[in-house]
Amino acid sequence: MNQNSIQKLRTIFDKALDVLAWIAAFILIGIIVSVMIEVFLRTFFNRPQEWVMELSEYALLYITFLSAAFVLKKEGHIVVDLVTCRLNVKKRNFLAIVQYIVIILVSMVFIYVGGKTTINNYIRGIYSPTVLQIPIAYTLVMIPIGGLFLLVQSLIGLWTYCGKYRERTIPA
Repeated sequence: MNQNSIQKLRTIFDKALDVLAWIAAFILIGIIVSVMIEVFLRTFFNRPQEWVMELSEYALLYITFLSAAFVLKKEGHIVVDLVTCRLNVKKRNFLAIVQYIVIILVSMVFIYVGGKTTINNYIRGIYSPTVLQIPIAYTLVMIPIGGLFLLVQSLIGLWTYCGKYRERTIPA
């Protein structure tokens, strides 16, 4: 595969991450609006909507896995840099490589266990024992999907930081 093809795939992947982040944002807006309506109905009309809490829980799972790879791409996850800010660039790049390897391993667990559990629940036809009675597989399917996007973004990050690490270790 030549460099141009890789760049095109990376552009497509980046656009997909952007779309997933926008979907997560719209889901978040939906949660906010539905909870506001729920509070209003419960407070002023004493008519709580039983489905709001359940749907919000499912939506939070979707938001997490839809946006994780996007946030990783932007390097926007929370970082405690009390120690790392005191390290030189080479050591920080090495720690970033270790970080991406750990994320890759976790992503593989999300894909394998999440996929296996989703398929198992789908085959068995398991529903949530709640008001909405949504098939659990429809809820869990986002875990392996999000894990796949996180895995790909982690591989991109690992490749990037391996290059940065090599640049710093090659004598000029």
